[in-house]
This record gives sequence, C-alpha cells and structure tokens, in this order.
Amino acid sequence: MPKIVLANGCFDILHIGHVRYLQEARKLGDKLVVGVTANAFVNKGPDRPLYDQDERLHVVGSLSCVDIAFICEGGGDALRRAKPHIFVKGREYKTMIEPEHEEYCRKHNIKIMFTDTEYVRPLARLARS
Repeated sequence: MPKIVLANGCFDILHIGHVRYLQEARKLGDKLVVGVTANAFVNKGPDRPLYDQDERLHVVGSLSCVDIAFICEGGGDALRRAKPHIFVKGREYKTMIEPEHEEYCRKHNIKIMFTDTEYVRPLARLARS
C-alpha cells in the first residue's frame, strides 16, 4: 500500500515557497495529495483569494511533484477525504496546527510532519516593489 502524504492550503499566489514545500512533502511518501482550499473558506483578508479555486487547483495539479489535487473546505475536510498516512505543513505552522486537526490525526494514526523550507511572503515582496 502506497504511503500517502497530504498537504493543503490556499495556494493563491503560487510562489517558490509553495513549490519547495510541495517538493519536500512529496519526498515523505509515495503519493502527494494536495487539498486546495475552496474560495468560500479562504481566510486571507479582503479581496482574497485573488485567483478562483479552479485556477488554483489547475496550477497546483500541474506541478510534477503533485499526484492528486482536489478542492476542499480546509485541513479537516482534506484529512477526512484523503485519509493520508502523513499530514504535512510548512515549518511556520509548527505552533499553529489546529487542535481538531491534531486530534483527528492522533485518532487515525496520521503522522504530522513539517517541511524545513523557507517561508516566503509574496504579497509583502510586491508591496515593497
């Protein structure tokens, strides 16, 4: 049985940080499944997401490291639907994993792991331009 790794997020402005995160996540198992947060559940501030969920899904799903990408309501929905062996987030989430996600993972023997890729703030970079 292949080891399934789940990553999830908004992926609104796909940037090098996202790509490195997904590439590192893929190395943790046999299949990388990515939940892309649906428009209605993106909590990034006003006028977000900038790109529609179908566009974000297409871009993420086009990456060679991604085996399957799907639209989800968020991490909990993605966990329930993907039934992974590993749930992976970027290192900036080490202290921000939602308690219900931790509980779900504990209850279903899903290992929570973090990539060690650099966190990138694309909008902050744009604002400085």
